[in-house]
Amino acid sequence: MEMALVLNDEQGRSTRDMEKLRTRNEKLEAKVLKLDNELINLWGKQENFAAQVKELRETRDADYSLASGPVYRR
Repeated sequence: MEMALVLNDEQGRSTRDMEKLRTRNEKLEAKVLKLDNELINLWGKQENFAAQVKELRETRDADYSLASGPVYRR
């Protein structure tokens, strides 16, 4: 009888441990998903920033080439 009680207690403990691990795993999976989404968002921001810088450089270069053209004096 004592052995059966000990086995039942160990099974109950391992069930509780498994449930704790499942809960922890779910929390970690949610954190990974959140970080993945944040990474994708940052990649998008990086692409937008690079496009803006390219456009600003092209605009600046076009302005400089216009300014360095012939100068008309009166």
